[in-house]
Amino acid sequence: MPAVRKTRMAGLRMDKNEFLPCWPEKWFNDFIRQLKPEHLSVHPETGVLYDKLAGVLNISEKNIVITAGSDGAIRSAFEVFVRPGDGVVTISPTFAMYYIYAQIFGAKLVEVHFDGKLRLKSADILRSLNKKTRLVTIANPNSPTGTVIGEKDLLKITERASGLGAAVLIDEAYFPFYKNSMINFIDRFDNLIVTRTFSKAAGLAGMRVGFAASNKKVAKLLFSVKPMYEITTLSARLAEYTLDHYDRIFEYAAKTREGKEYLANFFINKGYGVFRGSANFLHVDFGKKRREIAKYLEKRNVLFKKDFKHPSLERFARFTVGPKESIAPFIEIFNKFNKRCKK
Repeated sequence: MPAVRKTRMAGLRMDKNEFLPCWPEKWFNDFIRQLKPEHLSVHPETGVLYDKLAGVLNISEKNIVITAGSDGAIRSAFEVFVRPGDGVVTISPTFAMYYIYAQIFGAKLVEVHFDGKLRLKSADILRSLNKKTRLVTIANPNSPTGTVIGEKDLLKITERASGLGAAVLIDEAYFPFYKNSMINFIDRFDNLIVTRTFSKAAGLAGMRVGFAASNKKVAKLLFSVKPMYEITTLSARLAEYTLDHYDRIFEYAAKTREGKEYLANFFINKGYGVFRGSANFLHVDFGKKRREIAKYLEKRNVLFKKDFKHPSLERFARFTVGPKESIAPFIEIFNKFNKRCKK
């Protein structure tokens, strides 16, 4: 018989910055009651979703392009603006797909690196821009660091890039864990693209729904390279349902910030260093106990990120956070490790 594939479903999922622990059952059941058999049979329609997105964002639907996750929006930006040999500037480490798309589209990738204290100077980004630059990608908050670049610096970068004929993509996948946004500036610049996803605070990682927002000219260019059906009917319906209850996203983000502070203080009280960041995860420096703790947690099916290769993160383990109650199982497991060590 073939081997049974491993699945993350049975684990304590603190590795991919998803909604913890999962969508509430009452939301799920409420949504299911609204489905009809034809939703599985007809081709996807996104008109209503465009209307609802425009409404909650307070922008025109002509400023929006719905995509298969924010990843789809990022790929579209590369497809529109990047040709072989063009320069793409990004911060490093960052979202893996920036590196992959730079390679796929034959770009020359210019990386601006974080230092050992997770600091990065926006002046270094500005200095990296030149006449060959065609795209700047900045995840804000950044993954995997959780760091942010302030609005004033982002405006300087966007203005400088505009003068060079380069587009700037600000990836806001972790909005509203970090509530500041560049979306109000999309009509001020001829080169600004803001991307977001329903995968994080909205809890729909399995549905692959995202969007890009930009001025109407750039949005039209991004729309021109989209696939015939960018998302599924089920994805569209779920996204519509989520927008009908838009306040839930902000409520979950607020509870997650509380949960992160709780978990950060828990680790600090145990004597470990913590870097909080501005997203729905935090980094923990376990010091000399790093391997022992990692082995202990892995045996108990706790999924988390470790073994970062970039020097800025190599000492850390990263844990996804959520509301305080979602962290309780992890706290219980970790407390047992401490009790074992005291024996």
